[in-house]
Amino acid sequence: KDVVGYKIFYKPARNDDFQFLDSVPSSDTNYIHNNNLETLAGFYGVTAVDSFYNESAMAITSVDSCLMFSLPNVFTPDGDGVNDIYVSYNLGGFVKNVDMTIFNRYGQTVYKTTDPDINWDGYHKDTGKLVATGVYYYVCELTEPRINGPVNRVLRGFIHVFSGQENKSRTE
Repeated sequence: KDVVGYKIFYKPARNDDFQFLDSVPSSDTNYIHNNNLETLAGFYGVTAVDSFYNESAMAITSVDSCLMFSLPNVFTPDGDGVNDIYVSYNLGGFVKNVDMTIFNRYGQTVYKTTDPDINWDGYHKDTGKLVATGVYYYVCELTEPRINGPVNRVLRGFIHVFSGQENKSRTE
């Protein structure tokens, strides 16, 4: 009944040690941790402190990263200023390691990147020409931070490209 505050601790992975984050008064029952996070994954510990500075045992909970990296399936590099660059959805920017290859219907590589944002402008990596309207296949290998450590994941799918200006070169 005489709790005057809470101490909050954090560790990003199961095998790490808890680090003290903050102390809050007992009236604060919500806490937002947003200081220089490398990942959303982690373990939180909370202890209660009474008016004599006695500290309770630590209550521990874990939060794992949601799969917050995804790739759109349509893009329109037609020069209208809307959706002209194919970019990933990398919420929080937590995914740092990506190896993505985009293929045409003949299995030829048209674009390759290790940039987590992808940033494909629709131009063929070898010819410098805008790719034709059509369906392209991708393989994207990525590493996600999770509470048990980094986890490798492979995304495979299709991108519907509506370019409207086939064979246009970057210089035109």
